[in-house]
Amino acid sequence: MVLEGGAYVKAKPGSNPFTCMVSRRGGNFYPVCFDEEGTRTILPAYVDDAVMHLKGMPAGEVEKQLAKGFADGKYQPPARAGIAYMLSPLNYMIGSDGKLNRNSAPPHTMFYAPFVTDKDVAGMPGPTAFIDRPGPHGMFIVLAGQQEWETYAAEAKDLIDEVTQKTGLK
Repeated sequence: MVLEGGAYVKAKPGSNPFTCMVSRRGGNFYPVCFDEEGTRTILPAYVDDAVMHLKGMPAGEVEKQLAKGFADGKYQPPARAGIAYMLSPLNYMIGSDGKLNRNSAPPHTMFYAPFVTDKDVAGMPGPTAFIDRPGPHGMFIVLAGQQEWETYAAEAKDLIDEVTQKTGLK
């Protein structure tokens, strides 16, 4: 999926059941792919989040609208196990300075874990596995190892250089 005219549209049909996009969730900017269950349940909230941010809605109001969508049944937690992944070394997040900065988070795989907390799985941010966004769209994050991260970064060097040159983001 690509962003065109303030909305996400299908760029081209895939050859597998995953849906991939450059997410703008929370004003951030990162490639992510969802399996069929994530496409059905998680992707709609990601799309709406991005569109609301692009229309200039304040982050707090976006979160309120997403919470309302869960309460109203517009958004749903995954009904079964599933997987999403972020294997790109090109992830940009809004920093504490309020600016979009390249994030050094290593590539990772995410397993759907609605309403699971770090306490449930003995996870904690920083090591190799933890829960992100506890709640209906919570995910158990498993980071790629250092060798895999270095391989991804080396394979994507030309893309990283191109993005850096065109955007000025480092």
